[in-house]
Amino acid sequence: MNYRAHVALALAVSVYAVPVHAQTQEEQALALLRASSAQSAIITFCGKHYAIDGTTALRISQTTRDVATKVLGQEGANAAFKDELARRYAEVKEVGELQWCTDQREASAKDEARIFKD
Repeated sequence: MNYRAHVALALAVSVYAVPVHAQTQEEQALALLRASSAQSAIITFCGKHYAIDGTTALRISQTTRDVATKVLGQEGANAAFKDELARRYAEVKEVGELQWCTDQREASAKDEARIFKD
């Protein structure tokens, strides 16, 4: 596993293991699914506009979903992810693909895991 995958895994596990600001594990799991949907949207939409590291984005998305599934169960996680993904795709449509991707690129510029290559 490369460095970026380790960072993604460490992030996901730390969110799962340590309560943050009195969030319940369910709230943390839903936050992980939001992160997963963002990575999925980056893979789906942003490669047309920017060079992305799809492998790292996919690893982050899958790792966060796996952790959320441990909390919510398979059925609950799948249903929540489906709803979150629909919400995320509607957000992209509302904002516009290019603008949404530009916003994500700028927001992630300082992240350890570099999803956007340029």
